[in-house]
Amino acid sequence: MDLNQKINTILHNIKNKEFKTVINKCEKLVSSKVENTIIYNLYGLAYQNLGLYEKSIPKFEKSIELQKNNYFALNNLAISLKAIEEYNLSEMAYKKCLKIKPDYSAAIINYANLKELLNQFEDSIKLYLSLFKFKSEVAEEYVFSKLSTIYLNMGNILKAKEYALKIKEKSPKSTIVYELLGEVLDFKKNKKYILEMENLLKNQNLNDTEKLNLIFPLGKAHDSLKNFKLAFEYFNLGNKIKKNKINYNAENIQILSKSIKNFFQNIDLYKIDKLKSEKKIIFICGMPRSGTTLIEQIISSHKEILATGEENYLSSYISKNFLKNFSLQENKIINQIHSKENYFQDYVLDRLNKNRVNKKIFTDKSVQNFLWIGFIKIFFPNSKIIFTDRNPKDVCLSIYKINFKNGFMNFAYDQKDISSFYNIYYDLYKFWKKIFNKEIYTVKYENLINNSHDEIKKIINYCELDWDPNCLNHTKNSSGIKTASTIQARKPIYKSSKNLYINYSDYLKEMFDALDS
Repeated sequence: MDLNQKINTILHNIKNKEFKTVINKCEKLVSSKVENTIIYNLYGLAYQNLGLYEKSIPKFEKSIELQKNNYFALNNLAISLKAIEEYNLSEMAYKKCLKIKPDYSAAIINYANLKELLNQFEDSIKLYLSLFKFKSEVAEEYVFSKLSTIYLNMGNILKAKEYALKIKEKSPKSTIVYELLGEVLDFKKNKKYILEMENLLKNQNLNDTEKLNLIFPLGKAHDSLKNFKLAFEYFNLGNKIKKNKINYNAENIQILSKSIKNFFQNIDLYKIDKLKSEKKIIFICGMPRSGTTLIEQIISSHKEILATGEENYLSSYISKNFLKNFSLQENKIINQIHSKENYFQDYVLDRLNKNRVNKKIFTDKSVQNFLWIGFIKIFFPNSKIIFTDRNPKDVCLSIYKINFKNGFMNFAYDQKDISSFYNIYYDLYKFWKKIFNKEIYTVKYENLINNSHDEIKKIINYCELDWDPNCLNHTKNSSGIKTASTIQARKPIYKSSKNLYINYSDYLKEMFDALDS
């Protein structure tokens, strides 16, 4: 069998997702002194598809070394670099790739996704629009949906709606448009879309994803019209479908919480003195839908603050260095505590610094933050920690009403799972408060919306910042928001978000009765 035949066989294995077989075949060819750019690219691609990004990188680099204009390998290299959070290097690879082949649509899309991740929204938009210039074969529906989402993240509701409706023009039976419109429409004024969604939902050929694109917006629509029984029926149906599509084990978060408490209750945190940085992170913690995005918008309206949203750098570092099977590896943590270096802080700040404008203070509202307070106090000694506290029934109802994209939110599609997760969260919150007491600042959501002026001043004072009146005008904050709260967090603070759970008390009794208070 000549080399071309062997390459074709490996391509067949790639197509069939036989990635370990590909690795074995490529390894044998390389061992026999075969120096071929395609072989090394496929070698790296197999590692990449197995999630072994660091192993894939030298393979792609060798492929490029053998053929400088191998834009396939450059695109693949950029993907792996992005996956290990080397965003600058990833961008450099995309630029080289597109210099060789400016109309390579896969690289344009991947580069646009990187720009979106980095909140460089205008650059991302330009890249997506360039696909039309190059007459790309990429489906217009996909590009329009991405543009609609980006404009939504930017707070440009009119543009988000414009691109959502472009999908409707091109593909009248598309369901993705309604997921997008569900974020930007006032259904009280646009009832015709409710009828359209209900008619589309009757189509027996819809797959689960298409159904979910309709069901959650229908729930939201009827909720806004105060048809709460019907709204619940849609939310309940959507959650059942989503629950069947995911793999969630409620015991894992329980194991992790227990391991965290066992370790940190036996550590004298006040005897630890890690290196401080001149840069400071304000960690905003709380249950999803408890007001964390609103708090970040308020704080990052300050001229000295930059919002980073949900980067999850802490979770990434802890998972790689301190976790195994949802339990802390205590010896590894202790080794870093006793080290003269502060590798954890260096890792996070390095990633923030690579992709941000020159600010000394950042916010981080990653949803997992509430788990890592002990790590924050040790490795980020000059940080500030803010918890949001909202009526648990309102929080859990709000979670139940959303089709999340974040895998961490896999607990969100079952009443029992939601209440169980909340109880674990609340137990950990009390644990941290007992240890750190006044070092953690708690913002009562209901107090914030009742007396925003005074409460915002207290928050800024806790953060040890000079007063900036911009913090009272958070609706003008242009920071990107990539969470389910993107619309609400840009609105003026409104009191109608209190005690919404009352409308669903008859339908969510299982969840509400199980909540700790």
